[in-house]
Amino acid sequence: MTIVFKGYVPALPPSVNAMYVHTRRGPVQSKALKQFKVKAKLALAEQIPLTYAGVDPGQAYKLTLIVHLPALENKGWPKSAKTRYKRRDVSNLIKVMEDVLSDSLGIDDANFVRVAAEKVQDVIGDCSGGITILLEEHRDPFGEQRVDPYGAT
Repeated sequence: MTIVFKGYVPALPPSVNAMYVHTRRGPVQSKALKQFKVKAKLALAEQIPLTYAGVDPGQAYKLTLIVHLPALENKGWPKSAKTRYKRRDVSNLIKVMEDVLSDSLGIDDANFVRVAAEKVQDVIGDCSGGITILLEEHRDPFGEQRVDPYGAT
C-alpha cells in the first residue's frame, strides 16, 4: 500500500458526551469540539508537504488512527479498578477524525473503505495525548474475485 499522508495531531478531542450540545433544534457541535477541530486542522496543515498533489477522488483509502492516551491503564487494576483499561472509546473518535481529514486533505470520507483505530500509552512529547494518522491507498486483495462470505449474489 502506498502511503498518501502521515501526520500527528497533538491533542485529543473531547469525550463523546462533551462533543455535542442538545438544543431544541437537535444536537449541535460543542465549543470544545469546534476548538479541537480548528487545532487539529492547523496541526495537519503544518504537516502537509508543499509537494502534496491531493487525493484521487476515485481511489479507495485505508485510514489508521493511533490514539495516544495520557494514561492507558487504570492505576488500581486489578485490586480496586473494575477494568484494566481507561474507558476512552476510540471508535467514537473515528468520525471526528474523518471530518478533520476531509477538510484538511480535501478527501471525501466516503473514500475511507477500511478504518482501523487503536489506543496506546502516550510517550510522545509531554505525554498529554494525541492522534497519529496514517492514510494509505487501499487495494482490494481479492480484486474482482471477491466472494460474499454469506452467499448473497
